[in-house]
Amino acid sequence: MINQPYNFTFIGRSGCGKGAQSELLKKLLEGKNGPGSALYIYTGARLRELAGHSEFFTARLLNEKSLKSGELTPNSLAIWAYTTEFIHGVTENNHIIVDGSPRAALEAQTLDEMFDFYGRENVFHVWLNVSEAWANARMKERGRFDDSPESIKHRFAYYEREVVPTIEFYKKDKKHKLIEINGEQTIEKVHEDIVKAAGL
Repeated sequence: MINQPYNFTFIGRSGCGKGAQSELLKKLLEGKNGPGSALYIYTGARLRELAGHSEFFTARLLNEKSLKSGELTPNSLAIWAYTTEFIHGVTENNHIIVDGSPRAALEAQTLDEMFDFYGRENVFHVWLNVSEAWANARMKERGRFDDSPESIKHRFAYYEREVVPTIEFYKKDKKHKLIEINGEQTIEKVHEDIVKAAGL
């Protein structure tokens, strides 16, 4: 049984394995505290769900301008996606796992506000550090509909432009617990390294 709730965000290039590690961590935390004790927030899934509602102009634009092209989704939509999950899912003592956010400084600031609002102090930002070539190979293997060569190119570009400065922000601010993990290992070894670094 874990008394103080854990809170994690997962950051890294597209294809670095954030989803797989989030799921393993959720399974571990729920194994210690019971089913439903870990809230898993996947911003990308919420945005893709929105994009499927073509009756909304916002959804059509999201599809055309972001998901198909690989351009960065507007901060406002990403923030809407995960804050909605927070509002509906956070309880007094459940663990929180945020997969794929923050991707930009504004998102990082908003997540800080949310964790502060809920009185969460045990917050870890897990950076799965992989090379562009490694991530590119992984995305080609998984064959997701939005993993076109052009889309992948745009996602790598916004990683350098937006995500890297966010990682630097976490490095410099002692308030944050940034865990850098070598993502170019087996899924099991990456998970083991995360668990050890977080003291689980």
